[in-house]
Order: sequence, then structure tokens, then C-alpha cells
Amino acid sequence: MTITLTLKNSVGLLKGSFNRALARLGYRLVRADTLDRLIAERAQPAAPAAKPETAPPTAGDVPKPPDGRFKLLPSANQAPASCTALAPKFDPLKTPSQLGDNIVAFQQDGITVISTSAEKAATWRETERFDRDVGNRHSAWDWAGNSAESYTDDLQAGLPSPALVEDLHALFSGGDFEAFFRGVLGCRAKVGNVRLVRSRPHLTDGVGPQEWHRDGCPAGVIRGVLYLCDVDGQTGPFQYKDEAGRENTVLGKTGDLLIFDATRLLHRGSGPSHKTRSAIDLVFMPRMPDEEMKIMVVGMNHWPADPFFYKMPKERLPDHGSVPSHDERRIARLY
Repeated sequence: MTITLTLKNSVGLLKGSFNRALARLGYRLVRADTLDRLIAERAQPAAPAAKPETAPPTAGDVPKPPDGRFKLLPSANQAPASCTALAPKFDPLKTPSQLGDNIVAFQQDGITVISTSAEKAATWRETERFDRDVGNRHSAWDWAGNSAESYTDDLQAGLPSPALVEDLHALFSGGDFEAFFRGVLGCRAKVGNVRLVRSRPHLTDGVGPQEWHRDGCPAGVIRGVLYLCDVDGQTGPFQYKDEAGRENTVLGKTGDLLIFDATRLLHRGSGPSHKTRSAIDLVFMPRMPDEEMKIMVVGMNHWPADPFFYKMPKERLPDHGSVPSHDERRIARLY
């Protein structure tokens, strides 16, 4: 069991380091079959209205990617054309939205803060269970995520209750959020993961998400943090650096939802010094025009390597008989 765990953690370390290195260089990996399909869709021009008899391009006209399982592409955190081409476009003049200013803020700064129900957020803080460490019990090769072993005692985690999942589904299915995601991604979105995170006060240096980092998200994937408590300078507020390198701190009230481009912004959740911070961590992914809104729960994973072809990871019982090494504890850095 110890050998198996060591191999799994070594694979996780290798995968994390490789993806972070690619992200720093401005690249990402895409599965060849996904790229083949996307290229084919982009290569098929719409038939001109005056010439409906124009024949569609043949299979021989569609460019093929190089042989191989993966293709290296320049990284751009935009939803693929397969999601946006047929999606209803957001027009602030035709579709007024209460979140119009938030769309503009996100487009300009890569981050925005949206107020949600403080009463519901306070209820979730008291009723949801933060009963897990940050070890990844859903670890899978085709999902980016934490290591199997917990890497810190300063963070607690939890899986959302069915009631919370239902509440979040209703929130993000509403017209304002539909318009928001169409405005920032060009298409509707789904929740690729939701998990509870609680950070205890500590004076030591932060690790994992409390270190400065960028996420190597697949195209179109953005992040969210919903505060379940008031967050001031002692509660470990979210911080990011803008394009000029200036450090910005995002304080907030219970119910405030931060949505940000985690690939664009260098960021961290700073370590709380005197107060406990409770929050809901969210991953938003683009969805196809005919795809229904859904909320996925995949533990301490972040997102699938390919947001359109993936298998839901299963939970495994942790091995309590082994002690993680220093390197194993470092695997869990977000990327």
C-alpha cells in the first residue's frame, strides 16, 4: 500500500509540475481527439444565405492535427468555439442585466465581486460540515487536483450537502448569472466543482492555495470564492496582483462572491491571522449550447484536463497507515 501511495503521489507531483511549467510558458495540452473535433467545427463555414445549395466541405477539406495523443497549443482562457458559436450572444442593450457592471469589471480587471444572499451564506456556514482534511480522495489521472495526502492542518474541507447543491443550482441558473457568463465567456456555464473550505488562524507561512500562484486552467475555466463570513484583514482575504504588479486585497461581507480569471491573475487566499475564514470554492466551466446546467462535486480536484471528455472520479478511502513526506505535502499546490 505504501509503494502504491508513493507511486500515485509521484505521478501527481509530475503531472502538477508539468502543467505549471506549461502554464508559465503560455501553453496548454489538448487531447488530439478533442482538437480534431474543434478544428473540424471551425473549418466548416456557414453556407451563404444567397446560395443555400453550396455543398458542405468534405472530410478531405478538414485539416487534421498531427498524430499523437496530445497537442500543444498557445494558452488562451477563452471558451472554445464549439461552445460559443451557437450560444445566444449577450447584448447589454437587448438583455439588460443587473450584473452588467460586473461583466465589464471582469473583462477589464479579470475579477469582480457579486453580492448574493448574506442570510443563506450565514446558514450554510452553520449547517454545512467542514469535516475533512484537504487530502484528495477522488484523485484521478485525467483530473487536476490535490495529492491524496493532506498537506496542511491549517485548512479544513467538506463536500456540499444536497440542499446546498440545489441552492447553488438555482442561483447560477438564474437569468442574471446566465447573462453574466455569456458576457464573460461567450456562452453559458456549469459548475465543474464545488467544495467547502475553512482556514484556521495561523501565523506560519501559507501553503497550497495560500501561496502566490496562477492556475493552469483549461480554456474557458474560471474560478469563484463565495465568502460565508465577513472577511477583513485578519480573516485571510483573497489577494491578487494586477498587470502592473500591484497587490490588491479583496475584503468582503458574508455572501460576497468573487469570480476571477485564475490563469490571468497571480493570486492567493492569504492566511488568516486571528479569525477563521469559511468559504465555498467554485470552478466554472463552459457548457455546450444544448447542455443543461449542472453542479459537479469532485472533492479536492479542480477541473478535468479536458472539460468536454471526462469520467467522474470516484471517492476512495484514505490510507491512514502512512505518513506523507515533505515532497508529497508540496504536491497539492494549486495550478
